[in-house]
This record gives sequence, structure tokens and C-alpha cells, in this order.
Amino acid sequence: MKRSAILVYFLLFSCFICGCASNLYDDTPNYSPKFVVEGWIENDDYPVVLLTHNAPFFSTLDSATLKELMIRWAKVTVSDGEKTEVLTGKINNNYFPPFIYQGNELKGEIGKRYTLTVEYAGITLKSETTIPAPVEFDDVWFEAVPNIDTVAQLNVKFTDNAAEKNYYRISTLIKSTNKKFIPTLRSAMDDHYFNGKSTRIQINRGPDSYLQNKTQVFYPIGDTVFVKLSTLPEKGYLFWNKYHEQQLNKGNPFAGSVADIPTNIEGPALGIWCGYGSSVYQLIAKPLNK
Repeated sequence: MKRSAILVYFLLFSCFICGCASNLYDDTPNYSPKFVVEGWIENDDYPVVLLTHNAPFFSTLDSATLKELMIRWAKVTVSDGEKTEVLTGKINNNYFPPFIYQGNELKGEIGKRYTLTVEYAGITLKSETTIPAPVEFDDVWFEAVPNIDTVAQLNVKFTDNAAEKNYYRISTLIKSTNKKFIPTLRSAMDDHYFNGKSTRIQINRGPDSYLQNKTQVFYPIGDTVFVKLSTLPEKGYLFWNKYHEQQLNKGNPFAGSVADIPTNIEGPALGIWCGYGSSVYQLIAKPLNK
């Protein structure tokens, strides 16, 4: 993947969608102007799409230029083959830049296929995804952290279906600090090592932004925590798995890479359109032994 696109992946999916208008950077070597898409649809929820331009690796970034990357006037459509909805563009301060396209009519249903179409400046982008059946947690609990009495370690247990290949993603929301679910560290996984079995996983809290220098992997005791277990299609897993692999291999989000992060967006674009079959568990962060 070209260096010009590397920054986009680390910022976009850390809630700092990075890119800017292509005419600002036409003279940047090896820079190929593209759209950047992150879209999803969950069971019993409306579709959401984030849409920006990408930016050259060495471009200057500040709050003003970041806001310029928002694509406000695209026609974003989602269809399940029977019903079609044009999503509404709106300000949403839970993201940065604070602009999303969101539906309010077409809710996700398990097993259905959803087509995303983006039309802007004479260019059309397309993608398809499905919503797999969700998996419920068998158990969710907190354990004490040695020598620290203000935070707790989150653990989950669930059982994989042996009859099919499964892919998972886990995210959490802390009621006092988050407005949306944040993917956990290395949140994407497949069932290669636990096919058809019950598995226990220690959940490390993910950062709100990968621009942060330090990450708190534990959860504040006494706070309400929502834990989401999502199943997703293979293409979604391949994207997120490679993305998290780059995060782990490159501690600095501005570091270059020659790795190619896959995309399922057809057209001059980077990113992912993904269906999620999700189940949510709510509990208070309190260690079992306290």
C-alpha cells in the first residue's frame, strides 16, 4: 500500500478520519487520490457510513485541514434488495471530522445481504456485505488487577459454532467516558484455535484514539461497562485483522508500512463496508473477589 494511504487507516478507524481534497496534493510523489470509506450495518440498527478523501503521507495535519476532508454532499444509498434508503448526512460529534451518513428507516436483519452505493463528483463506489447470526456471551466478569485497586481486568467466555467458519470482533463502551463502542486491542479474531469450543478471552481496553501516547487497558471500578460481541463476514475480518496487525507492528501510527490492507470497496477507494451480528452484555466493573 502506498505511503500516502497509510496515515488514513490509522486515523480514520481511530475516529480521526484522515484525508483531504485531492487538488491540494496533486504534486505529491506516489500520491493517488482516493475516497476513504468506513461503513457498517448491525442487526436491529441503522446503517452508518463515514466518507472522506485520503491524504498524502507527508501532508500537514491540523484541525482545520482535517475538517476539510469531510465529504458532505455525497449520495449514500443502502439496499437489501427489496427496500432502499438514501442515508442522511449529519453532524455527529462522536466522530472527527464530525460528519456521518446515517439511515433511519432500513434496519439490519440477520442473514440479509446489503449493498452500499456512494455517488459523488461523477464517481460511483459499491460494496456488499451480509449480517451473520450473532453469538451470545456465556459469561462476562471482572478480575482484580494486582497492586491496583482502582481498575479491573475484563474477561469474556463464549462458545463457537463448530458447523461453520466464524469471525468475531469485540468492543466496549464505558458509560462515564464513551459515547460509542470502542474496539478492544486486537479486537478481530477467527475460530481457528477454538472451533466448536468454549473460549475464554482477556479483554484489553482499546484507546479512543491511536494518537494517544498511553493506553489504559483496564476498566475503572464501579463504572458501567457494555461489552459487544460481533460476528462479521470474512472480508470484514481480513480487513480488521490486517489493520490491527499494523497497529501492533508499528507502535507509532505515523510509521510507514509496505503491507496491503484489503478493502471490499469497488472503485477508487479504501476501507470497508461490513455487516455485524451483535449481542451486548452490560455489567458493573467490580472484581469477583471483592
